[in-house]
Amino acid sequence: MLRRAWTLVLGLTAAGLAASLALAQTPARPVYTPKPGYVTPPENSAGLYPVSGEPIFRSRCAGCHEPAVERAPDRRALAARSPEEVYDALTVGQMTPMAEGMTPAEIFGVVRYLTGKSPTPQTAQGPDPNRCAVSGPLKPDGPRWDGWGRDLENSRYQPKPGFAAADIPRLKVKWAFSYPGTKNSQATIFGDRVFVASLAGKVYALDAASGCVHWRYDFRGGARATMSLGRHPKAASGWALYVGDDRMVVRALDAGSGQELWTTQVHDHVVGRITGSPALYDNVLYVPLSASEESQGNVGSYGCCTFIGAVVAVDAISGRVLWKQAVLNETPKPTRKNAAGTQMYGPAGGAIWSAPTLDVKRGLLYVATGDSYTEIDHPTSDAVVAMDLKTGAIRWANQVLANDNFMSGTINGPLGERGPDYDFGSSPNLVTLPGGRQLAITGNKSSIVYAMDPATGKMVWETPKLGSGGASGGVEWSTATDGRIVYAPLADNPARGRPGLVALEAASGRVLWRVDAPKVEPCNVPSGQCRPGYSQAATAIPGAVFTGAQDGHLRAYAAADGKLLWDFDATVPRDTVNGVKGAPGGYLDMGGPTVAGGMMFLHSGYNGSAGASNLLLAFTVDGK
Repeated sequence: MLRRAWTLVLGLTAAGLAASLALAQTPARPVYTPKPGYVTPPENSAGLYPVSGEPIFRSRCAGCHEPAVERAPDRRALAARSPEEVYDALTVGQMTPMAEGMTPAEIFGVVRYLTGKSPTPQTAQGPDPNRCAVSGPLKPDGPRWDGWGRDLENSRYQPKPGFAAADIPRLKVKWAFSYPGTKNSQATIFGDRVFVASLAGKVYALDAASGCVHWRYDFRGGARATMSLGRHPKAASGWALYVGDDRMVVRALDAGSGQELWTTQVHDHVVGRITGSPALYDNVLYVPLSASEESQGNVGSYGCCTFIGAVVAVDAISGRVLWKQAVLNETPKPTRKNAAGTQMYGPAGGAIWSAPTLDVKRGLLYVATGDSYTEIDHPTSDAVVAMDLKTGAIRWANQVLANDNFMSGTINGPLGERGPDYDFGSSPNLVTLPGGRQLAITGNKSSIVYAMDPATGKMVWETPKLGSGGASGGVEWSTATDGRIVYAPLADNPARGRPGLVALEAASGRVLWRVDAPKVEPCNVPSGQCRPGYSQAATAIPGAVFTGAQDGHLRAYAAADGKLLWDFDATVPRDTVNGVKGAPGGYLDMGGPTVAGGMMFLHSGYNGSAGASNLLLAFTVDGK
C-alpha cells in the first residue's frame, strides 16, 4: 500500500499500514440471553431488523409488485414512498389483508427492505401525564450544555459543572423519565430546561429540576442526533432548537413552545440519515450527513453503494441551504453486478457519523469520516477533513487508512476484500495547549488516537494501538479533553482486546495512565447484550472524567491518576416521573452524560437494550 497525496495532505500511518495488512474477518456474533420478560424492539442492536424483509416480500408481495400487476405500484415506486406510508398501508390501510398473519418484526422487515429506513408507527399522541403546571420564560443566562461537545471545539469538558470531583461519590438519581425510542439523543441543557429527542419521533422539553414536560413535538420519523440551540428573531421565545433526523430533515423549533419555525430536507438518499449533531455558529447550521449503506450487504436487490459523506450548511434563520460539500468530489459509477444480478456502484462511504468541530480563528470546520463501502478507491474514507466555513471547499484531508472497505453481512461480496472497519465515529477535539499551540485530536475504531496540525492536517503525533480495535472496538463515539489530558474510552471485546479508559498527554500523546474496564457479573442489561467496553462518549469536568459501558455502568475516574471515584448501575428499574413503574435501563452508548448547573443527565438503554424505551436519568448531589 502506497502513501498517497490528495488536496494538501493525505497520510497513511505505519500503524494503519500494519493493520490493513492483517484484515480481520468479522467474528462470530455472540449469543446473548435476554432477561425474563424482555421483548425485542423493532430495531435491534445492529441497526437492522430481526427479520429480513426481502424473502417475505418475494413470497407475499412480489406477485403483484415485481413486476407490477395492473394498477399496483412496482417495487421501485414503493421504495420511493416514506417508510410510514408503507407501514401504514400494511397495518391500517388497503394492504392489511395481504399482511394478515405477519408478525410486527416481519412487517418492519418488509418496510426496511423496500424503503431502507425505519418506520415510526403512529403512536398515541395524547398529553403527557406529568405536564408542567407553569412554563415560564427561558433562562439563556443559566447553566448550559449545548450540542455534542458543549463548545465549538467539541471538548466535551464542562469547566463549571456545579459540583466538585469530591462530590461525585454522593451523586444520586433525582428523577427518571421513560420515553420510546431505542437510540435517543444526548441531553441538551439550557438554563432550567433539558431537551431530548427520540428515534420514535418525539422531541421533549423537560424541566431540569423535576422532569415535568413543558412541551412535546411529535413527527413521523426519528432523531438521535444531539440538538443545538441559537437565537432566532422569529421565535416567540427568542431561541430556536435545531433537530436533525434519520430522513436527512432538519427542523427548527421554538425552544420555548415547540412550535415549528421551518423544516428543510437537506439531502435525499434512500438510507441516508443525520447521526452527528448539527453545529451552530453565526446563524449557520453545519449538518453532517451519514448513511447506513454498509448494513445493506444481505439485500441482494439493493444497488450498493451510492452514498458519500457530506456537510450541508443551512441558514439557521430561514432554513435555506447555503452550500453542500461532499468529502469526495466524485459521482459513484457502475462497477459490476452482484450475485443477485444487481448493478453495483462506487466509490462510496466516508459517512460523517459525528458532529463537526468549528475553528473560528482559521475559518474551518473539521469532520472525521467512516470507512469505504466498496473496493473502488475512496481517498477520504477513514480521514479527518477540513472545510472552509464560508464555502465548504476542502482545505486539507488526512486519510489514516486506505482501502478499509467494510459492509456488514457480506464477505468478499460487493465490496471486494474486507477491511478492518476502522471508522471515525468521534468528533475531533480542537485542543489549545499551554503556550497557545492548537491540535486537532481524535481517535477511531483502530484504537489509535491521532493529533494533527489544524492549519495543514499534518500528523503531529499518533499513539500505538491502545487495544485491539475492530468493528465494535477502539474509540467508538468520542474522546474528551480538558486541554491538558485527552481521555480515550475503548470499546474493545475483552476476549481479544483491552476495553477501558486511557488518559493521554495532549501535547505528545504519551500515556499518562490507563484503567481496564471491570467485568460485571451478573450483568443486568435486559437484552442480555453485555460487554464491559466503554463505547459511550467520555465527559470531563475539573478533576474527573465520566465514561459509560455496555454493561450499563457509568463510572467516574480521577483525572490525576485514574482512581475509581464512582460506579453506578444504570440498568436498575425505576419508577419514573411520567408514571412508568419499574422502567429498566440498558447499556450505555453513543451520547455521554451532560453536566451543567449541578446536574448530570444520562441516557440508559441504547439500541433497544432495555426494550422499546430509554431511561433519562437526572443526577444531583445527594439527589436533592
